Amino acid sequence: MKSVKTNTLIVRTIESGTIREDYKVAASAHLTLVYFVVSSGEIDLTPSVHLVGDGSSATVVGLVKGTKSAKIQIHTLQHHQAPRTTSNLLIKSVLSDKSECIYDGGIRVDASAQKTDAYQRNENLLLDEHTKAVSSPALEILANDVRCTHGAVVKTLDENELWYLSTRGIHKDVSRSMIAEGFLQSAFSQIADSDERKKAEAQAPFTV
Repeated sequence: MKSVKTNTLIVRTIESGTIREDYKVAASAHLTLVYFVVSSGEIDLTPSVHLVGDGSSATVVGLVKGTKSAKIQIHTLQHHQAPRTTSNLLIKSVLSDKSECIYDGGIRVDASAQKTDAYQRNENLLLDEHTKAVSSPALEILANDVRCTHGAVVKTLDENELWYLSTRGIHKDVSRSMIAEGFLQSAFSQIADSDERKKAEAQAPFTV
């Protein structure tokens, strides 16, 4: 388990394999964790963030692009162990061809973690008929003074958006790419620190 004792930005690009990462965030420290997941094969990614110090916080952002017959599995854990901790997680995927993304995310709040504020959201954009997205959030809350919310969205291309772009002379393939890029780009807004946001955007392995 990696210890985070100061404000820290970690950016990871995942293209294949089985990856498990565990982070322990100390008191008053903030972890910003950004994953770029891009694959046409198989990925099993499990990041866990443990907020062990009073006032610790974490932002986790995942941008996923699945192509061909990719099978991408992502399992996340936001584990609040100390009081006044905050976590904010957003995973967004764009899937094309026959790719699929299966996401399950957990928020655990220990009895000692009063005043927790935790948020978890998963959004998926399906570009083709045979793509698939499954989202399974789970909450385990043992404290009584907390705020925990979660949400999930699976959507397809908006034909009205495609029609509008076509009236501006934009080819359908280009329109698809523009919509997908805009969908992923919005994930960066979760990173509050502007310097960290710029650094993360600069490391993206694909255009967003």
